Amino acid sequence: MKPQGAIRLAGETWYIPGLTNSGYTDGLVIDTGAECEPYREATLDTLVVTHGHADHFSTGAVVRGLGARVIAARDDARLVENPEVNIRGMFSWARPGDQLISKLFMGTPCPVDGLAEEWADDRARVVPLAGHTLGHIGVLTADGVLFSGDALYQRALWERHPLPYAIDPHMVAESVRRIDALDFEILVPGHGVPCSKQEASEHIAHHIERITEIEHFLLAKLAQERTTEEAIALVSAKCGLSDNPAQYWLAVTTVKGFLGEMLGRGAIEFYVRDNVGWWRAKA
Repeated sequence: MKPQGAIRLAGETWYIPGLTNSGYTDGLVIDTGAECEPYREATLDTLVVTHGHADHFSTGAVVRGLGARVIAARDDARLVENPEVNIRGMFSWARPGDQLISKLFMGTPCPVDGLAEEWADDRARVVPLAGHTLGHIGVLTADGVLFSGDALYQRALWERHPLPYAIDPHMVAESVRRIDALDFEILVPGHGVPCSKQEASEHIAHHIERITEIEHFLLAKLAQERTTEEAIALVSAKCGLSDNPAQYWLAVTTVKGFLGEMLGRGAIEFYVRDNVGWWRAKA
């Protein structure tokens, strides 16, 4: 029996729409929404989690309790089992107050029974899509439906979240290009609406364009030396972010992701002066 409210996309592949979209094919669940009810009467044997942010395994522990084996990528399994790791990591392992934490990272721990890198199943296959998190994956079903998690932001989501969270935006760009090279018929994002391969390609082009725009903006601003806080403020202002504490801390990670990648390829330099970290573009 399929989950309550499931909508058929192709063959035996269905999706359950919600704030976080969930997928289903013949007993295999891909991510979970925030509500338990759709899954309680369904036939379940496996849950694959695309990445270790709590909104994608909101009811994972419940689904596991109903008999499903939980699968996650090696680098994100620890986040699924202990969401506190994600929270502490954002604050250099200090313990923040609750008002500083995005609800996307606050969730119920869910034991992981197997690693995506070792998982093989006729119903679907795993596609590595790192960048949003290090172990982010997509799941491509045998019916040609790709569940892409948070790897790809559709245009409408960019409008609501103009600086998508990423530990490495350059890695995100590589992953969405990988999506474009895949053979699939329908893409289901973690947040948004299912779309065709052609529509997905248009969203991918927009995603890459926006990442490139932000990177070029930051690099240009670093022609003058900037502190880490100044770099974060400049990018946040460009993207029109509000002065919201939780949103600020998400921006901190993403901007540092840009800085770290540019430093790694030698486009900028980093130094400490008067106990303050500074960044500057190389001449």
